[in-house]
Amino acid sequence: MKKTVVAENRKAGFDVQVEQTFEAGLALTGDEIKSIRAKRAQLSGGYVKFLSGQPVIIGLHLSLAKEPERVRHLLLHKKEVAEIDQLLATKGKVAVALDLHLSHGWAKLLVGVGSGRKQRDKRDLLKRRDLDREQDAELKHRR
Repeated sequence: MKKTVVAENRKAGFDVQVEQTFEAGLALTGDEIKSIRAKRAQLSGGYVKFLSGQPVIIGLHLSLAKEPERVRHLLLHKKEVAEIDQLLATKGKVAVALDLHLSHGWAKLLVGVGSGRKQRDKRDLLKRRDLDREQDAELKHRR
């Protein structure tokens, strides 16, 4: 499967403990897909919300489009929509955009559903990463 990552929301993986991911299509106009293919997209702060029963992406910025900050509908199967809606109904769960990629010429959005991390959890995560990095470096030097 040919997959070209156009934009990544790297901060989302830090702010949210992602438990489940979904791949969704996007309802786009011609100038929006041109912007994505030109890799002129930003996902920072992008999140998924339900408006009138339909999942939409908010915070996706396409710089070459006429309306760069427009709310865009996500294209998912009915079962997936129901599953995401059920997960988001749980207190503390959020849905964030993890990455925007092209798959066989089609724009796809990877949506992650999980719980938001508290500040202390973020500090613990950073400590754990640092310790793992130090251990890996130590093992590498022993060889």
